[in-house]
Amino acid sequence: MIKTFYNFKTLPFQKNIGSEDIFPSTASKELFQRLEYMKQNRGLMMVTGMPGTGKTVHLRAFVEKLNPNLYKSFYLPLATVNTMDFYRQLAISLAGQAPWRKAELFAVIQNAIKDYVSNNRKLPIIIFDEAHLLKHDNFYELQIISNFDMDSQDPVLFIMAGQPHLREKILNPIHQSFNQRITLKFHLDSLSKEDTCDYINHQLALAGKKEPLFDQSAIQAIYKNSSGTPRIINALAIKCLTLGALERKNMLTQEEVYRASREL
Repeated sequence: MIKTFYNFKTLPFQKNIGSEDIFPSTASKELFQRLEYMKQNRGLMMVTGMPGTGKTVHLRAFVEKLNPNLYKSFYLPLATVNTMDFYRQLAISLAGQAPWRKAELFAVIQNAIKDYVSNNRKLPIIIFDEAHLLKHDNFYELQIISNFDMDSQDPVLFIMAGQPHLREKILNPIHQSFNQRITLKFHLDSLSKEDTCDYINHQLALAGKKEPLFDQSAIQAIYKNSSGTPRIINALAIKCLTLGALERKNMLTQEEVYRASREL
């Protein structure tokens, strides 16, 4: 209905956006620059952001652009696990096996990482999503796992992505040593009011619509109700477009936004 009424080539404001189509906000461009830096220098990186700001979307885009001959990525979204399951899922991802003894699991993980670097000539990039849910003990284990050759090498890039309280968790005195090992921390901010306007027009252009569909009052209302969070912007915009298509409105105003916001 939306696609037909507004003559879209594809539906806008969808989460399965291609890496080449991500809106290039200031924060987005800076995050990709930081990721490129870490790709060259390895070690531990922490990426935080409020829910819906696009942490996973940006990491997926980063992974999609990797040269498969030089890099091997691993994505681990299951964060609510105990220590042994933390080791097992990492061992299975890296080596396809998971011995029962912790010492053997540790050896499998480290040897698999070394094998990727030495024999396959590939840099392993291991992404822990929802890392704010990791148990305290697993930060200790990650610190031990990342210690290679008496802490003289960084043959792997670990990326921890999570909500802002991941930073607070890491700043706990019990994690002082682990915190010191983090090479780079980056916080992905929500969109500004200006970026919100450009983001909406960017999404519409991707769908094949060059003419504006949201007037300035609508865009201001979307920003006010979303605080610049892309996921909420998407939900509001889709609801507005649905209302507009049902009522055959070619220009959407703050009235549609406020009506849509009551359904969120």
